[in-house]
Amino acid sequence: MMAAMSHFTLLAWGAWCILCVVWMSGYVADRRAGVPARLTPHLGLQVAASVLLLFAFALLLRPNLRGLAAAVTPQNALLGTLGALLAVAGVAWAIWARLMLGLNWSGLVMQVKARHELVQTGPYAIVRHPIYTGILAAVLGTALTLGKLASYLAVAAALVALLTRVEIEERMMAAEFGEAHAAYRRRTRKLIPFVW
Repeated sequence: MMAAMSHFTLLAWGAWCILCVVWMSGYVADRRAGVPARLTPHLGLQVAASVLLLFAFALLLRPNLRGLAAAVTPQNALLGTLGALLAVAGVAWAIWARLMLGLNWSGLVMQVKARHELVQTGPYAIVRHPIYTGILAAVLGTALTLGKLASYLAVAAALVALLTRVEIEERMMAAEFGEAHAAYRRRTRKLIPFVW
């Protein structure tokens, strides 16, 4: 039986639910638009990264799994508040980035769309992969509200999955946009605003 979640964790999960609604709406709109696309290389690696990311979410959903329920950080108001704020901010950042991409977004499997653009406005003016920045922040924030070993393993799994996707996307964008992408790389950070 699952233990009751704190109100901090409930707030974090509420933010995740909003993200799911936006993602599903975007997916449906994308399918209706029917913009032709071609798959990028490394499809197997993309699928593996996506499976690892789903595993991370499974760990967040079930932090009391046998052997993984040990407390790593205390569940207190300070960490709970910090975690909930980080989760909400991360989700908001990811949604903003998703909306800025418009029809350039391709979901779980990366694709280059017809008339694909190199978006460099909004959060893309600061980092090249703001959706992943937001998701990582939200995963870390949710982990802070839970404080369990499983939740921190989820952070590690999400980090590996998203860094894998970042590397594939960097290669894809460099091949597609050449010098424009090189110039974009020189003036922006990869994942952490103003840092890396």
